[in-house]
Amino acid sequence: MSSSKGITLVLGGMGIKGVANFGVLRAFREQGMPIRKIISTGLSTIAAAQFSLDIDPIPSIDNIARFFIEHERELWGLERISGLHENEEGILFGGLSYFLRARLFCRSNIRNISILSWDLVDPLLDKDFINLKESELSVPIAVSAIDLETGQEVLLEKGNIIDRLKVSLSFPGILPPVDINGRKLTNSSLYCELPLGLITDDDRPVVAIDIPNMAHQPRIKSIIDVVSYVDELRSCEMKQTMLDRADYIFTLENLNSFHWGNYILTPRLVSQAYKETNEFTAKLGKALHD
Repeated sequence: MSSSKGITLVLGGMGIKGVANFGVLRAFREQGMPIRKIISTGLSTIAAAQFSLDIDPIPSIDNIARFFIEHERELWGLERISGLHENEEGILFGGLSYFLRARLFCRSNIRNISILSWDLVDPLLDKDFINLKESELSVPIAVSAIDLETGQEVLLEKGNIIDRLKVSLSFPGILPPVDINGRKLTNSSLYCELPLGLITDDDRPVVAIDIPNMAHQPRIKSIIDVVSYVDELRSCEMKQTMLDRADYIFTLENLNSFHWGNYILTPRLVSQAYKETNEFTAKLGKALHD
């Protein structure tokens, strides 16, 4: 498949995982890969906005790592939502029981109080994006969100960029939903980490960046272990169904064993993603021109 218009790049990742896309986009820029549109959710949207504005991402990566470290007590569940936690012996294994409980918590509290407020995040967003106009973005950004009234995925392609960034960062129970034109919106990563649900033929060729989870079959001790394992299988199947909609898929394989809860290693995560993506973009460029 070839295209003179460039690609549609789809970025996902739950919680801290989205930071990897800062490295991904750096590699795409250096390789001169033409991108005509980015669809994203979560922290990936911050990376996309900075890419589109040609902003140096390094200060933001450090700020993100610092934010997670400072609020680690409140955000301790995000590493488990990503699929990892430690048992009594300190051995990492798939936190599938917690995965389910976290999802149930987020769903039941989706309209209720969140543990963090936008007052903590607004200054960080204002620094780079206050008064930003849509026309200043060199690459259009579509934010994948869930409308809480309808339960449907929507793509926010226009409107105030800070509002859309806040929707992308909104996570049930963590940061509150965002009200835009009477709709309460939150990011779509709990539905599926990769926002490929609203891809159309006009978007092709579509390139999806997949950030893997580290998950293992749990030791079955209770009914919640059974149900949570089924939930994990559902999540994996949903992700695969979404990936089938992409024309090209790049999986950051070497991030499979990354301990997402070790926030101080965030810059290393970005560096690793950059190195892997450099190899992929060279192959992708050849495939697009064949």
